[in-house]
Amino acid sequence: MIEYIILGFLMRQAMTGYDIKQYMGYSTAYFMDASFGSIYPALKRLTEKGLISLSEVVEGGKLKKVYSITNAGRESFSKWLGSPIEASKNNISGSLTKIFFLSYLPKEQAAALLHGYIRDIDEYRQGLTKLRELVILHANGFELSTLDFGLDYYTFIIDWYSRYLQNL
Repeated sequence: MIEYIILGFLMRQAMTGYDIKQYMGYSTAYFMDASFGSIYPALKRLTEKGLISLSEVVEGGKLKKVYSITNAGRESFSKWLGSPIEASKNNISGSLTKIFFLSYLPKEQAAALLHGYIRDIDEYRQGLTKLRELVILHANGFELSTLDFGLDYYTFIIDWYSRYLQNL
């Protein structure tokens, strides 16, 4: 995921590793954060794959490594961004990462992705509803409370994404 966040940031402008960390700190950190120990290896992998390029610039007497996205990087990012949003039980950071960068897609494509995600999350919610009906006679209050949490969580996700979709 960190690689796609970096590519998304570089879609805006060329950045140093430090710039990427700073930008992440006030943009994506609340749902996806990374240390320099993750950022620099990701930059190396992206450079080796030809998805970004590295140039060295002297600024204020200091040598800076500035990373820029390549055409191959733009293609890779666009392909990832245009793929369905993965609806899984533990993918909140992945779905929010895609939302953060949806402005790079046409609105119709973004809306289609959101509709698909809402549909998939609703299937999870329906599954929990059926499970609750099956276990209600056997489960204790604590066990039921975890199912209720899941139902409330999926309901919130559906409602939030539906509101977001209306404002798209």
